Amino acid sequence: MIPTAIIFIGIPASGKSTFYERSFAPDYVRVNLDALNTRHKEKALVDSCIRDGKSFVVDNTNPTKADRQRYIHAAKTAGYRIEGYFFQSVREDCIIRNSKREGKAKVPDSAIRTVSARLEMPDLDEGFDSLFFVKIVGGDFVISEWKDE
Repeated sequence: MIPTAIIFIGIPASGKSTFYERSFAPDYVRVNLDALNTRHKEKALVDSCIRDGKSFVVDNTNPTKADRQRYIHAAKTAGYRIEGYFFQSVREDCIIRNSKREGKAKVPDSAIRTVSARLEMPDLDEGFDSLFFVKIVGGDFVISEWKDE
């Protein structure tokens, strides 16, 4: 079976971590910069997954093509299948969800606005084998195949 690298794309509080827990844990290693604290530790975990042929999910905002390339290039070179999940990023909805968070999970509203302003739509040309669109409807995640518009 070909290992898979899944790249999440979405602003803070768009549902990425909850989606990971519901859809991919424990079968995929979770790569999350907030939990690892440094890019060095994050890179070490990705490198370990690739060395061991483990599938992984990058549960970060990954707003730009450059942000996503650090994972796509390494995994693609190692023969991984690359999937992207773009989370519907309605800024006001994310600010409301974020206001209900507590502790470290809650980020300043300015962080949501900043990432939202930097957000670049993903494209298959980045190296993705497939892309999906994820939105939250009534507390559930609805996933659809990516459609270039």
